[in-house]
Amino acid sequence: MQANQSSARMPKRHMIMLYHRRILLSAAIVFACVAVTYAQSGRRSTTTPTTTAPSVSGPKTIEKKPEKPPRLQLLVGIDNRDPSSNVPYYVTDTVIDNCVRRLGDASDVMVTSAGRGMNRADAIKAAKGETVRYVVWLQIGSELADAGRQPSKNSVDELYVSYTILEPGTAKVRQSGRSHHQIYQTGRGGVSAPIKNSPLYSEYALKQAALETAERVLGAFDIRLRSER
Repeated sequence: MQANQSSARMPKRHMIMLYHRRILLSAAIVFACVAVTYAQSGRRSTTTPTTTAPSVSGPKTIEKKPEKPPRLQLLVGIDNRDPSSNVPYYVTDTVIDNCVRRLGDASDVMVTSAGRGMNRADAIKAAKGETVRYVVWLQIGSELADAGRQPSKNSVDELYVSYTILEPGTAKVRQSGRSHHQIYQTGRGGVSAPIKNSPLYSEYALKQAALETAERVLGAFDIRLRSER
């Protein structure tokens, strides 16, 4: 009878051992899974996350280039007319205005008008006080007066515009000269003598001489303008 009980207990003990083995196996599997999960989480934490820089919308700022300084700067003045001459007083304004306007046609030239009433001493003093600007001194002259003859009402065509370019700082003469413009009347036989009796002719002729003077001044600095006259 004891033998039968012992044989009956053996399967139960065997079942308990099997149950313990299963528990140990399950615990080993759970431990292995936890170890793998921890290792993977550790690797992910050491990786630097990549971020995409947000795109900036809106108009782009364009930097303004510094303006190029003018190649040539001029200060232009004109002497008063000779009181003994028959030149109209307003003609001096005509000459300097047209000369300054023509000089300003050059894109790389900056011109300032000093107006009338500038004599030679004033021009030299102004040039010595300048550091950049050249001084252009204008005069209205008469070839008859230069020859010692008294100008008359019929000698307006003998007028001319003289110019002197003074260097800044030293007032040395860079260039000087004169412009003389005559108008001729066209008749049936072609070109005849100039018209001498009209004050209008005097003003127009000096206007043309002033434009020519401006072109000669620019030519002294190798600046050329297309002639529109």
